[in-house]
Amino acid sequence: MKRELAAAVAIPLVLAILFLLPPVAFDVLVVAIALATVWEFFRIAEKTGLPVAKTVGLISSGVLLLTFAAALAFPDWPRPDPALVAAICVALVLLAAVAPLFGGVDLRAALGGASGTVFGVVSIALPATAMCYLRLVSPRAVLLLFLIVWGCDSFAYYTGRAFGRRKLAPRVSPNKTWEGTLGGLAGATLIGGAGGQWLVPELGPAWGAAAGALASSAGQVGDLVESLWKRGAGVKDSGTFLPGHGGFYDRIDSLLFAGPVLAAILLLIRRPG
Repeated sequence: MKRELAAAVAIPLVLAILFLLPPVAFDVLVVAIALATVWEFFRIAEKTGLPVAKTVGLISSGVLLLTFAAALAFPDWPRPDPALVAAICVALVLLAAVAPLFGGVDLRAALGGASGTVFGVVSIALPATAMCYLRLVSPRAVLLLFLIVWGCDSFAYYTGRAFGRRKLAPRVSPNKTWEGTLGGLAGATLIGGAGGQWLVPELGPAWGAAAGALASSAGQVGDLVESLWKRGAGVKDSGTFLPGHGGFYDRIDSLLFAGPVLAAILLLIRRPG
C-alpha cells in the first residue's frame, strides 16, 4: 500500500512540475534528486569499505549540475565552456586523490575511495544533466523518456513472469531473465515508435523506435549496475526516503543511463545539416 500511495503522489507531482511550471523548476528538481542520489551512492560505497570523500563529491556534483542547469534554463546564461567543465573534472580528481591524506583512512583503501568519489560524480551528476536538456527540447521529450523506461520495466516484469526461464544475471539480480529483458526491449521499442509519432514528432516513428530500443537497453544496464553496487554492499535499497520504493537511486538508476541516450539521439537529428 505504501508503494502505491508514494507513486500516486510522486508521479503527478513530477508531471505537474514538468508541464505546468517554468523549465527552471524542473531543473531544480533534477539537481536536488541528483545530489540526493550521489549521497546515496556514497553511502553504498562506504558500506563496501571505501572511504569516499563525500564533501568533495557533493560539491563537485553541485557545481556541474548547476552549471549545466542554469545554462539550459536561462537563454541568456553563457553556455558551459568545455574548458571549464574539464577544469572542474580535473579539480574533482585531484581533490579526491588528496582527501585520503587528511582523513585518517586505511591506506590500502585510499585508491578505491578516490575512485569511488570520482565515479559517483561521473556516473550520476553528469548523466542527470541530460534530463535538463530533454526538458529544454520539450516536456514531451522527458515524458517520452519516462514512458520508455517505465514501459520497459512493465513489459519486462510481465514477460518475465509468464515466460522467464533463463537467468540474466543471477548473482546480481536473481529475478531478471533473458525473456523478460527481451520483452522489455520489444515493449520499449513500440512505445518509442508511438512516442516518435505523437509525442516528439521531430523523431518520427523510425527514430522513435530506435530511441526506445537503445534507451531502454541502456536503462536495463543501469538497473543492473545499481543492483551490482547494492549486492556488493549487502543492502536491499539505496535509501528509505520513498516509502515502498527505496531511495532516489533505486528510482532513477535506469533514467541515468537511458536519458543521455535519448538526448544524444535528439542532438543528432537536430544538428544543422
